[in-house]
Amino acid sequence: MGNSIRKLYYIKTVKYLYYLIKLKILKKIMNMKNIIITFILFLLTFALNAQTARQYLSPVASPQASVSQNVGMTNITISYSTPGIKGRKIFGDLVPYGELWRAGANSPTTIEFSTDVKIGDKTLRAGKYAIAMIPRENGNWTIDFNKAAKYPFAYRKDGKIDMDAYNADLAHSEVTEVIIWDSSIERLTYFIDANDNKIANVNMLWDNVIVSFEVNTMPEEHLKRFAKTLE
Repeated sequence: MGNSIRKLYYIKTVKYLYYLIKLKILKKIMNMKNIIITFILFLLTFALNAQTARQYLSPVASPQASVSQNVGMTNITISYSTPGIKGRKIFGDLVPYGELWRAGANSPTTIEFSTDVKIGDKTLRAGKYAIAMIPRENGNWTIDFNKAAKYPFAYRKDGKIDMDAYNADLAHSEVTEVIIWDSSIERLTYFIDANDNKIANVNMLWDNVIVSFEVNTMPEEHLKRFAKTLE
């Protein structure tokens, strides 16, 4: 009887020791898992921080820029990228003649009007439009205003621009003369010239080219509409 009790006690002791050993092994495994997970998270954080640092420390090839001007009762804002010449031939080479060009770089070049305006004989509703241009070696250039604020590449299909889809979002096309001058502007630049409280001249300068178009802010019509609200 005594031997049976001792044997049972021995078996329980062995099982308990095995349980303790197993528990320690599991703890070690869990600790190893935690170490590995922590190390992986550290590597991911380091990689993300390194990428962010590169974005801040590396110069952007075509920095973003914007220009804003109040004319009459209208605010006009242009947002664009500023590519540089960098010793290249721009028009007729980097920017081919006779093809749609985003009039900037990277994201779409946009122009936003706080009120309705008139360009040429077309009234454009208040809102944001993407600008695209068709440069020409001889003759006038065409400026397109896209009401969906998309650039031409957004309509690319089977390796070319789907002109039907592009034209469906076209709010207006304006034909304008260009000025070729002797000097050269390194970075593409837009500026808005307002000599009065009605007409704004929007200008794009790059290389030796100046492209301009007029925006009629129609202050008289806006004043009439405002007066009617007071009746």
